[in-house]
Amino acid sequence: MTFSASHDTQLRMFVAVAKSRSLRAAADSVGITQPALSKHIQSLELKLGHPLFRRHGRGMQLTPDGEALFRTIEPLFDALDESVSHACVNGPGWGLSLRIATVQTLVGHFVPTLSKELLRLYPQVRLSLQCESSSQVVETVLRGIADLGLTYSTDVNAAELECVDLHSEHLALYHHKRSDVNRAAISRLSDLKLILPPRHFGVRRYVERVLGCQIQPFIECNSLELSLRMSAISGAIAILPEHVPRDLIESCELKRVILADIPPRRLVAFWRAQNSKPVVLDAAIEVARRTPAEQ
Repeated sequence: MTFSASHDTQLRMFVAVAKSRSLRAAADSVGITQPALSKHIQSLELKLGHPLFRRHGRGMQLTPDGEALFRTIEPLFDALDESVSHACVNGPGWGLSLRIATVQTLVGHFVPTLSKELLRLYPQVRLSLQCESSSQVVETVLRGIADLGLTYSTDVNAAELECVDLHSEHLALYHHKRSDVNRAAISRLSDLKLILPPRHFGVRRYVERVLGCQIQPFIECNSLELSLRMSAISGAIAILPEHVPRDLIESCELKRVILADIPPRRLVAFWRAQNSKPVVLDAAIEVARRTPAEQ
């Protein structure tokens, strides 16, 4: 049996009468006239096909069917009312959650800015942030473990995913200020002492695809911050996206040289294709589109 909004009202009226055991007291509590309340109860009994109350001079007594209905729906209305009350008190986002999977190179600048704006819009939303390689970010979203993925377009090609472009990003070399990295050296990238992540990371695959050969790094490292620090102490050169936070670069006494001759990659936000997206996911996508590439 399907109930409409009017039946929901009738059930609310039924609960009020069941609690008050009096039409008059219940009518006062819900703010309608006694005849109008009586009509709601009669309509509900007609819909269900059996009486819910025995009327007598002292008020209204539940029938066995009425008692069973009351015990079933009264806790449901209490829980619903409590949820609405919490939402009013706690503000937007209460009870909502969003799981974001991202590549680590976005953790230092893009993701914190996106999260800050999202929490401003939905202060009570529960955020879950996961850092993975590009391929793992895609797999995490495909499997429904994350709601939103942030990585590069070269890694997102599944038909089950929808995506939106955010911005373009060049790769860059990060080396110690005292080391000499000139244009001639840059033209022979594969000959340099490089710091790169493992091959299942998008940066490594992209560099090898552009150079047309596999690279054996001097140091293999899957941490952005550790790659920078290793560059500072080893004299090796880290290849990372251009938008590494400036404070990290300066703290390691490094220089950044953007590889302008290598085509940039497009950062994208993506999610599983679905008929309708949760409001918080829609908001996160829009915030991601507005978030600048560099702070």
